[in-house]
Amino acid sequence: MAAVSAGRPEADEPIPPDPDDPHPPAGSELSAGDVVPGGFGWARVAGRVVPLAATGVALYLLMPQLLAVFSAFPRLRAFQPLWYPAMVLLEAASFACVWQLQRIAISGLSWFLSVTSQLVSNSISRIVPGGIAVGGAVQFRMLNRGGCDPAAAGFALTATSMVTTGIVFGLPLVVLPVITFGQPAPSGLTAIATTGGLAFALLVIVGVVLARSDTTVRLLARAVTWLARLARRSVPADLPDVLVARRTDVIRSLGRRWPGAVLTAAGKWGLDYLALLAALAGAGQHPRVSLVLLAYVAANVLAMIPITPGGLGFVEAGLTGTLALAGVPAAAAAVSTLAYRLVSFWLPLAAGAPAWVAYRVRYR
Repeated sequence: MAAVSAGRPEADEPIPPDPDDPHPPAGSELSAGDVVPGGFGWARVAGRVVPLAATGVALYLLMPQLLAVFSAFPRLRAFQPLWYPAMVLLEAASFACVWQLQRIAISGLSWFLSVTSQLVSNSISRIVPGGIAVGGAVQFRMLNRGGCDPAAAGFALTATSMVTTGIVFGLPLVVLPVITFGQPAPSGLTAIATTGGLAFALLVIVGVVLARSDTTVRLLARAVTWLARLARRSVPADLPDVLVARRTDVIRSLGRRWPGAVLTAAGKWGLDYLALLAALAGAGQHPRVSLVLLAYVAANVLAMIPITPGGLGFVEAGLTGTLALAGVPAAAAAVSTLAYRLVSFWLPLAAGAPAWVAYRVRYR
């Protein structure tokens, strides 16, 4: 048998094309369906341009309401300054409830990792259009790098999100008896209470199904696998079994401490609501707390709309409008909304950068 020269392939072995050759061999051209790694396909371009365009259109349409709120800056001189530290303390306690809820859902999660990952996720979700999903993905990666099991972290974040969202939708049920048997409320706020109650019931049903049905979790795993393949990402072959096991772990962790989980989730919204009441008090307004609660729920539902970062524009327009329905004068509603958003939206946004630096120093 004739020897093969060193460094030369056999006759039946294909010769790989030289990437620097300006004239590739015949048959090596890319087909229309191939994707060049690192290239910008139409899907990627559309995935970035369309959300930005939707955000621009939404902000353009909401610009009058935004200008009306931000034009209230000079009136902040009349805002009672002692209410600012009260609002900051209430918001800090509200965030602390979120951090504790994450520690309840994820066994062994440290305070440092819970605080930094949530602050960074919160900041990103309020900067990027459609930022709720992006912020959640960033927090997932930070928890993973911090040593948390990825499947358990994913299920825990989903569970805590469902619990907190369910609580905010369930808040109108607290004042529904007051509206029904006591003082009537404007029709717009009554509709908010009814919609919130229906959404709460839907979330409860979804949560029960995910908690008790292994088949639903496996279908969810197959959907995640399909999406990962579209994004050309690899997933473990046993993902359905892993998700079922981690779902059970999270439920077991929450089940042992479910009163604490519910209380911390309720504390997150209750303290934030008290910050809104403090903003109204600072503007010299003391409307019915039940009507303000419905206005607060409407504002937080608008904040979940993934068109503008953190519901910017939607919240300002919705909160000033619903506060007006609650009996707050338009000028005072604008001042209260501005003061509340400065403390609840912009101040935590600035805390994201220091949290990221601290995380990078700890987990190089």
